[in-house]
Amino acid sequence: MPYVIIQCGSSARGDANNNSDVDLVCIWSENQPDFKKITAEYGDIMFYSQETIRRMKEKGSLFLTHLDVDGIYVTGDRSLLDNFKNFRPKKHHLAKQLSHTKKFIQNIQWYPNNAIGKLWLCDVLYVSLRSCIYCKNAINKIYSFGYLGALSKHGLSEQDIKTMLDIREGKYLYRSQNLKKPLKNEHLNLNIDSIKYICQVITGYPLQLSPGGSTNWKKIKDTDYWSERLIERAILNGEYLDEKFLLNIRKHNYHKFEIKSEIAKIIENHT
Repeated sequence: MPYVIIQCGSSARGDANNNSDVDLVCIWSENQPDFKKITAEYGDIMFYSQETIRRMKEKGSLFLTHLDVDGIYVTGDRSLLDNFKNFRPKKHHLAKQLSHTKKFIQNIQWYPNNAIGKLWLCDVLYVSLRSCIYCKNAINKIYSFGYLGALSKHGLSEQDIKTMLDIREGKYLYRSQNLKKPLKNEHLNLNIDSIKYICQVITGYPLQLSPGGSTNWKKIKDTDYWSERLIERAILNGEYLDEKFLLNIRKHNYHKFEIKSEIAKIIENHT
């Protein structure tokens, strides 16, 4: 059962901090490897078949470039590294992803009017704005996947970078938070005006953001990552109860296939 394990992300680059995880990827060919055995040995790990990697290349996945640039071989069949070696997405694929992500940011419009709602906003904007930066950099043939490095190479000002770091801190707090416990007041010092401004700087469009709202379920049509985040917002907003979904979404990459089927069921039940 040939497979290879690669370390990627901040731990591979050497710019990890106390909030960073060790990101591991397993790429396999032919028959499935023993997922449970590999997970028991290495912990949380993302599994991709060789066929999945092929489809990701067809769609122009920038993640494969990230693996090529930052990935460190851990163990396994080195020949499988050729699946993404020197891969760079075409500009039209990057432009499509950038446009889709910008549209999602524009459609957020509101966040739950509570402490955890603000942190959810930081988390989802961290992911989406970072994606915009990576795509825009890659269009200009800049393949930098460290957060600070990518922001700097994009040409953001010191103040804009500070806002992006504040957003990242909100993301860290959100992902470490027990959702059943109330947040303390000192966790709520987030400047929404600065957040709206940085969104406009990066996307090129003004952003309307208000505390409180309700989910328009008819607009959630896809089973993609962004739909998953809108369902998460609905749960945090008290419109729908599903603790398992919240737990799974915290580790999206390890539950992505299960989450897709759950999204379809949730949308069907609310439309």
